[in-house]
Parts: sequence; structure tokens; C-alpha cells
Amino acid sequence: MCRLLAGVSWSRRGSTLLGELALLVAEAAQGDPYLRAVTGGEDRHCHGYGYVLLARGPTGAWRISYERYDALSENVDEEEACRRNLEAAKGAAEKLHGLLRAAEEAVLVFHVRRAGRREPRGSLNAHPYSVTAATPRGAAVLYLAHNGGLRKEELASALGVAAEAYTDSNLLALWIAKRVEEGVEPPVALAQGYRYAKSGYDVALLVVEDRLRYASPRLLYAAGMAPGLDEARRRYYAPVAFEAQGAVGFTSSTILDLARERLGDADAWMRLLGGDEWGVYEASRAGLRRLHGLGSRLTQ
Repeated sequence: MCRLLAGVSWSRRGSTLLGELALLVAEAAQGDPYLRAVTGGEDRHCHGYGYVLLARGPTGAWRISYERYDALSENVDEEEACRRNLEAAKGAAEKLHGLLRAAEEAVLVFHVRRAGRREPRGSLNAHPYSVTAATPRGAAVLYLAHNGGLRKEELASALGVAAEAYTDSNLLALWIAKRVEEGVEPPVALAQGYRYAKSGYDVALLVVEDRLRYASPRLLYAAGMAPGLDEARRRYYAPVAFEAQGAVGFTSSTILDLARERLGDADAWMRLLGGDEWGVYEASRAGLRRLHGLGSRLTQ
């Protein structure tokens, strides 16, 4: 479970908006009524955070910043780690806000985590995960962040690994990388991964291809959830799209509520996606383009 932001900007104004949304993600981590409704009491996403940011200014070269953190360790107990993680996530959001204000163009994935009871913890298990896949054109680095739950044992079996050694989202990243190495295009692999969804399937997938000299980033997003969830979980996992001047992307339901309070007139450029709109999208300066449905008949 998490709060998630994934977006693309191509102007200073759009980049600044991404930074403002990052601040709202960190605010949501400190108290989320949708999480409280699901858990019956706990409302903090305080099990670590992570982000990947590609930003460039007038020189045109991408600067890549990648960070993951979870304070829990053998010397720090659960409650103290929670407090430290919330402070660190706020600091990270403020750092991102500053970096983005100077960016002419940017791609951002920012994630704050609430881990399942039996899921691994620590900085190595914070999202987004980074996996490299060999491709005919060279190599692609995949950064994946996920809000939801997956059928972990099935994913681990498909990969031939021990389920307990990985988070379910890490397994999904490895599975998609494997499909890409088998020749499946990343948007198709992302859509196919929906077969393993047991709750939310809100997945940000940033694909950075190595063209031998120039990085080529592509932001994909799967927006949806498994059927049969109760009302509290449907509200929690509801995907939100935004299309503003100079920026597009996706985020979580709590951030929509906060944007209405903090940014003003958010409903003019942010909206909940209905079930008939769920699918795999690409976010770019051309807007949000739906590439595939979820559960559609794709080559397996």
C-alpha cells in the first residue's frame, strides 16, 4: 500500500507543479483517511520512501537522481523508524520541489510506503525498484513503483525464486524485465502483469533505454484494481489522472483531495479514472495515451 506520483513535465511551470504534487505526497504520508478506513486505525505511510527523477535544464542532458530509504534497522524500533521515515520523506519532497523548479523538462516517480505485515523492510525494499533488461537495442533500466497487492507466490513461482526474499512489487519488476528480455514490449508486459493483481494495480514503470550515448526515458502507468474489492479499498486504490499546462501523469486518491485544498481548482486538471478507463497509459508531452486495457487478450 502506498501513495504514488508519476508524471512528466516539459516546462518550468509543469515541473513546478510536479514539485508541488510531491509535497502533497509527503503530506499524505503523515495522515491518510483512506488508509485509516482500510486498516481500521493506522493512517501513516511511514515504511520508507523512494524516488527517481530525470531532470534537464538548458544544456539538454538528463540528470538522474535515484534514492530509497527506510530507517528500520536492528538499532531502530518500529515507531522510531516510522517517525524518521516521515521526516525523511518530507525532506525528500522538499528537495524534489527545489530541483524541479529549475527543470525545463522532467520525469518523476515518487513513492511513500505502507508495507504489508509479512513484506520485507529496509532501504533495499523501498520503491521504486531498479532492474536492467537486455534488449536488441542495448539495455533498458526499468524503475517500478506499485500501489497494491499481488499474488506473490504465483509470481515467485513464475520466476523460480523464493517468495519470502522479495516484496511482491519487486517480483513484478523482475517479471516485467524478464518479459522484456523475451521480446515483449514494456507496455504489453505491464498489462500482462495484471493477471497477478489481488488488490490495487496502480503501477508506475519508467523505462530508460540506453541508446549508447543518449538516455531515452518513457513513463508508463497501469491504472486499475482487481475485481471484488470492498468500498474502502476501491476508494483507496482509485487511480487519479492529471493533465495540466506543461505536465501530465497519475497519482493517488488522497493527493487529489489535498490538491483541492492546497492548489485550488484541482478538478479542472485532475480526475478519478472510472473502471472503463483503466488500462496501461503512456505519459508524454502529447498527453495521456491509453495503450492497452487490463485483462485484455494480449500475447501471453
